[in-house]
Amino acid sequence: MSEHASTALAELQRRIGYRFTNQTLLVTALTTSSYTQEHPEIANYQELEFLGDRVISLIIAEHLFAQRSLDEGKMTFLKAEIERNEQLAAFGERLGLTAFIRATEPHAEISAKVVADIFEAICGAIYWDSRDATGMSAVKQFLKQFDLFGRLEERLATEEAFLPVRNQFENRFREIYRCNPEIRFTYESQGEAHQMEWRIEQCAIKDPASGDFVELESVRSGQWFKRKQDAETDVLMQAHEYLAKRAWRFNAVTTL
Repeated sequence: MSEHASTALAELQRRIGYRFTNQTLLVTALTTSSYTQEHPEIANYQELEFLGDRVISLIIAEHLFAQRSLDEGKMTFLKAEIERNEQLAAFGERLGLTAFIRATEPHAEISAKVVADIFEAICGAIYWDSRDATGMSAVKQFLKQFDLFGRLEERLATEEAFLPVRNQFENRFREIYRCNPEIRFTYESQGEAHQMEWRIEQCAIKDPASGDFVELESVRSGQWFKRKQDAETDVLMQAHEYLAKRAWRFNAVTTL
């Protein structure tokens, strides 16, 4: 390993808050399939991602089971909210993960889904590296820096958390504007008719004050979905966050 690579790994471990006994696990967690296509002798993150996904799910499920008396449907809903790709990618961005990823494409072109996958792979690598000593505890400690359990508690504090995303968005919009939102999605699709995938390239909402449709900048799909409804749900969650940061005012948003 070069001195530069060794220094980079040391810095990432500092950010993670965990020092690997087997640093090859961390290197593998950072390696994309595009990189292994050019270097077939090197393993990529996919197996560690599989493990990390299960580890994160178990940690969340354990916390929900221990803290509250919830029915299975509500626990499943909350777990899915925390585990969605956009959330995990945001955690990865907070770590500055893209600077450490081994890929053939430029770092700026690495998708949010890949960042989310690698975040899960790192969790899998931490678990596997520490399983004989601290096991799940090391992963829990890593996740604490993202206030994972605080986020769960916030969602548990309101019954609205269990409404479908579209209902949450519409309810909040009606509270402020006393009317239903008018939403326009611009879709893209790929694949054969029986295996179609969808994503949303643009989301625009009608400003009740001006009557104009306004585009919500950067609110778009970060991945492909097998159902239009799932793509819409993903984008509406982003739209809710986007407008909440602007106090639900449209005056700073581009008019179409």
